[in-house]
Amino acid sequence: MNALQLFTVLINFFAFVVYVYLIWFVLNLNRKELLNRLCALAIMPFAIWSFAFTFLHSASTVNAATFWMNVASIGWCSFPVGVLWFYLGFSHHEKLLKKKSFIAVCLFLAAFFIYEQWNGNLIVDLVRQPYGWSSVWKISPMSFAFSMYYLLFVVGCMYSALDFERRTNSVREKKQARIFYVNALVSLILGTTTDVMLPMLGIGTVPPLADVFILSWAGGLVYAVKRYGFMALTPATAAEDILSTVADSLMLVGVDGKIVLANNRVYELLGYTEQELKGKDIGSIADGIDMAALIGSGTIRSRELTLVKKNGEQVPVLFSASTVKDREGEIVGIVVTALDITEYKKVEQELRASEQKYRTLVDHALVGIGIHQDNRIVFANRRMATMLGYSPEEFIGLPIADLIHPAERSAILSRAHKRQSGSLEPETYEIRLLRKDGSFFYALISNGLIDYNGRVATLITISDITDTKARRELEEANKELEAFSYSVSHDLRAPLRSIDGFSQVLLEDYADKLDDQGKDYLRRIRAASLRMSQLINDLLTLSRVTRAEIHFEEVDLTTIVENIAAELKERQPDRNVKFIIAQNVKAYGDSHLLRIVLENLLDNAWKFTSKHKDAVIEFGAKECEGKRVYFVRDDGAGFDMAYVDKLFVPFQRLHEQDEFEGTGIGLATVQRIVHRHGGKVWAEGEVEKGATFYFTLQL
Repeated sequence: MNALQLFTVLINFFAFVVYVYLIWFVLNLNRKELLNRLCALAIMPFAIWSFAFTFLHSASTVNAATFWMNVASIGWCSFPVGVLWFYLGFSHHEKLLKKKSFIAVCLFLAAFFIYEQWNGNLIVDLVRQPYGWSSVWKISPMSFAFSMYYLLFVVGCMYSALDFERRTNSVREKKQARIFYVNALVSLILGTTTDVMLPMLGIGTVPPLADVFILSWAGGLVYAVKRYGFMALTPATAAEDILSTVADSLMLVGVDGKIVLANNRVYELLGYTEQELKGKDIGSIADGIDMAALIGSGTIRSRELTLVKKNGEQVPVLFSASTVKDREGEIVGIVVTALDITEYKKVEQELRASEQKYRTLVDHALVGIGIHQDNRIVFANRRMATMLGYSPEEFIGLPIADLIHPAERSAILSRAHKRQSGSLEPETYEIRLLRKDGSFFYALISNGLIDYNGRVATLITISDITDTKARRELEEANKELEAFSYSVSHDLRAPLRSIDGFSQVLLEDYADKLDDQGKDYLRRIRAASLRMSQLINDLLTLSRVTRAEIHFEEVDLTTIVENIAAELKERQPDRNVKFIIAQNVKAYGDSHLLRIVLENLLDNAWKFTSKHKDAVIEFGAKECEGKRVYFVRDDGAGFDMAYVDKLFVPFQRLHEQDEFEGTGIGLATVQRIVHRHGGKVWAEGEVEKGATFYFTLQL
């Protein structure tokens, strides 16, 4: 194969690849659109033609060359039909394409001339040339008839494109039509010359490259697709594929104001059928639409107006419209959306009525109701303002810090910030609030996150509980307890000190006059008095815990536990106890009282692991049902869960005194402190497998 023949083979193969790509390209744009399918059908004969010519010009024998020429005839005999159909579709002559007789005639002519070529009645000989093979046409009525068929279909294509350019008002479509007839005319003239005219005149030195020259028409096709977007999604196709899925009413309106397409929601809303609505003037169903003004401005956004249903009923809608332009900037239509707001109107009326009821309810509520955002009051009812000694006007805008008792301020502000940041924080708790005159009162406050003006805020309700019956009873009980504690401190401690002192004197000064049994009795008296003194001390501690004023702040529990653990190890350095302490565990509460809680729990863990050679004591925290739970766990003596209810009762013990010393007050003290913090305490255990004490802190 010489260089010229190789060039001819490669250029035909290149043409074949380009045609295949174009077929894929137009179908990939939208294979459902008729114009896209017709375009692919028009290109397919050229692909067949170029494919066969690739093998024709590389054939080594006349028989092989004749076979591939016959294969190529499938393309060069049928392409006039495919191209004509495409031009008819492009120029909006779809009705002609729907006539079965016309389609049948076109297919018959293409099949007839293919048949004639395979029977040797068109090209009768092939001559080897340096570039491959040249054809020799038969000079006969049949070849003349083929020329007339070819010419008739080409003229039909040119006429449809020229006529479409004349008829259309769209600049974009005019340019598309011009590209199609100019490029097609040039490529057909060149192809006819090399493949038909020159062979019929006996000139075979020029290679037949009609299938390659027609690439100029294909190039025009690519340019038209890229530049003007023809054969992309048309309005009709887009409406069928997209509009039906849109929940709102959506219509496509022409520049003349006529409805072109509408989705199912429009038909349901207005009661029209597709046939009744299509072609109807938009102004006849949309009250107050000025098409000229719309085209001038280019858009209408969310305008309230009414649509008129088929039965005359008016429907309130939120109306929007935008003009659609082609790539040349020409307005080709209008997209209209209409949101039915009938229910919204009803809700709006109901909201207005309910808003008035709400304001009346809030203003006359017996509790204070307010909203704070960015740590400032942005709304408050009259009750809340007067409760704190302010007028409603001066109360708005106050920093919430000015309303909180200094002892609780930092903890409450930190909690408010965390709550609005999404952290789980207690919703209801007691708080001391400051009045305008500087006095304070006890209140029960409830918090809840809401959306206020598009941002997160906290809705609060406040009840003054200073003078409630329960608080008065509690104050009376505290007074009685305080009196009792005073009595214990002064009336019971002195006799105990005397008993202990005189017992010590008897042991020291009269030891020689007492036998062993007497000495043992005195030692027992001293031990009992010391135990009684310890009981009194623990009881006083419990009393002070109950009455002590709580100062809330952020407390580092990890540090407290580490310090207590160090003290326990220093007290008994010979014991082998491993402490596991969770890091960075913090809580809000009174640091002094919380240390008492942890001292009691850790002392118990240290005590009840004393009979084990190796022991482990653990402190940590976990989330349980949305709450922070703290725990102290040991692997010591444990307890029987059947007696768990006795653990926190004062003076109740689950072990004998000679087994583990203690007064039975420690866990009761823990419970009192935890309750004062708004939390709860409970325990789990198993005999000789350890115990775990859990507690929560509401504040």
